[in-house]
Amino acid sequence: MIARTEFGIERASCSCRECRRNCIYIPGFLIPADLGRMIPEQVDPLVWAETNLLASPGAMVMKDFEVFRVPTLVPAIKPNGGCIHYVNRKCDIWEVSPFGCAFFGCGAQYEQAMSNVGLKKVWEAHKDHHSLYSRIWGHLWSIGKQQEPPEVLRARMTQGG
Repeated sequence: MIARTEFGIERASCSCRECRRNCIYIPGFLIPADLGRMIPEQVDPLVWAETNLLASPGAMVMKDFEVFRVPTLVPAIKPNGGCIHYVNRKCDIWEVSPFGCAFFGCGAQYEQAMSNVGLKKVWEAHKDHHSLYSRIWGHLWSIGKQQEPPEVLRARMTQGG
């Protein structure tokens, strides 16, 4: 198997208890390239997204002293809040898992830099209203398929132990 890389960095591979907590509380965000890996061929992306993704208001970032959110796509969740792909304490889409899952966790190198680069790619796609990423996000948001803000999910994870 060829090692997966993004932006010149090899994916994380830890599956320790601490890393798996993210799967339970705050599934990672997708970058535009994830859509090509995750959406099956010959499937309507908007229909697929309605079952498999949520529109998140996204991470809070600062640029030029301005604070704003970068709207992101994230995996859909089960009624308990965990990722729909977290089954029997494993990711059932590990090989094509979203950027925010695949490149973060124990032993992940350059985590903050990777987050910044990933969010920049998302922001670029979001500004292009014709991009698939932007169209899916807008569609999901408009039909109420929304995730809570990341800071709410992180607080829940902290409280959850």
